[in-house]
Amino acid sequence: MEAPERAAAIDIGSNTVHMLVAAWRDGRIEPLDDASELVGLARGVYAGAAIAPESLDRAIAAVQRLAERARSRGARVARLVATAAVRDASNRDEVVAAVRRRSGLDLELISGEREAALSYRGAAAGETGAGVDSVQVCDVGGGSTEVIRVEDGRFTLQTSLPLGSSRLADLYQSDPPTADELSRVEAAAARELAALPAWRPARLIVTGGTATTLAHVAGARARRYVMTTGHLSALRDLLARDTAGAVAAAYTVEPARARLLPAGAAIIAALCAAAGVEDVVLTAAGLRDGLLIEYFTRKREKEAHAHG
Repeated sequence: MEAPERAAAIDIGSNTVHMLVAAWRDGRIEPLDDASELVGLARGVYAGAAIAPESLDRAIAAVQRLAERARSRGARVARLVATAAVRDASNRDEVVAAVRRRSGLDLELISGEREAALSYRGAAAGETGAGVDSVQVCDVGGGSTEVIRVEDGRFTLQTSLPLGSSRLADLYQSDPPTADELSRVEAAAARELAALPAWRPARLIVTGGTATTLAHVAGARARRYVMTTGHLSALRDLLARDTAGAVAAAYTVEPARARLLPAGAAIIAALCAAAGVEDVVLTAAGLRDGLLIEYFTRKREKEAHAHG
């Protein structure tokens, strides 16, 4: 029996370069390896600045290492995309050209709307049971939050908000953030979400680095974890009490990621409040899953057409 094909998707985010290796089996992807490297690409970019050469160097080196890791697992890099940090950078064309030249891979700069659609496709792919016909998927990244709403099988909203853990972490200087600093973070998150039409989904799904890190801190070992709003509130209290270094040491989290957690958790809490839900699905499935589902699906359609 022929082994299933393997492929990898890499995305260059505002904070992190992520990689997912998966096989295509029985019409769905089977994740085999999931890795990431913090690179801090977005520092200063949200004020319209250029991506700094040293930040770009870190990102390209991470892409090269993760691509080699994918190849060592028998996968070709089928998709390489960049999101909010590169979209917002004043030197985005130079960044795209440099990544392509130095990595030897074809980098696609995707729009916020396309990122939203792919994140939904990946995050919702494995969802079953009651509530799947009324779903809001949110991809909370460093520079943006993609919001996708689906009701009765129809997309009713698909947008990208300038709301991310890196953006909001710029609002605090203290470690841990002070009550006043956290109030500013919460107000900023609520302000962005207030621009969306009010809606109460049956299920709220959040993906992205903050979601997976919070699930990890909570003790999750699977890619999908359901967290109550009460548990989320307790974790936010912990993040307001302990330094980033203490959180990093206690929960095996990278210090740079721990620093962003108070902001990211505030965004997820604001999403829960706006949606009126009592629990939230935190999932590692998202953009990269969506990219690979799209890749394998299109490839199989082309093969079927060629043989038809």
